[in-house]
Amino acid sequence: MSLNILIAEDNQFTATQYDRILRKYGHNVVITRDGSECLEKYRNELKKTEFDSLDNNPFDVVVLDQSMPKKSGSEVAEEILEANPRQKIIFASAYALTGSDNTKQLKKKVDFLQKPFSLRDFVQKIEGENLSE
Repeated sequence: MSLNILIAEDNQFTATQYDRILRKYGHNVVITRDGSECLEKYRNELKKTEFDSLDNNPFDVVVLDQSMPKKSGSEVAEEILEANPRQKIIFASAYALTGSDNTKQLKKKVDFLQKPFSLRDFVQKIEGENLSE
């Protein structure tokens, strides 16, 4: 099963690794370099799918780094979930989600993959999330 995956990762090397491994497994990948670009891409895709079906997510999964330029992963996740509460989100980050009450609520709605992790673990996390539906 081919998945549509949106990734926000500001480290070029890491983004390339994600892209290569996921494409190797047959998935469609869109890479963005910061939180703002990720939100812009998500919203554009959401507009395309909202006319097809209210149940359609523009992406099967969104992968976010917590520490990014312009907008943090938490900010991006909150905005995506506000627009689409059913969106699956995975944080792939060395930084834990900490802080506000909003962050505590966010932890209940997203998955977390602590860096460093193997690319195999990364793929399993993404595919496993979507196979359980």
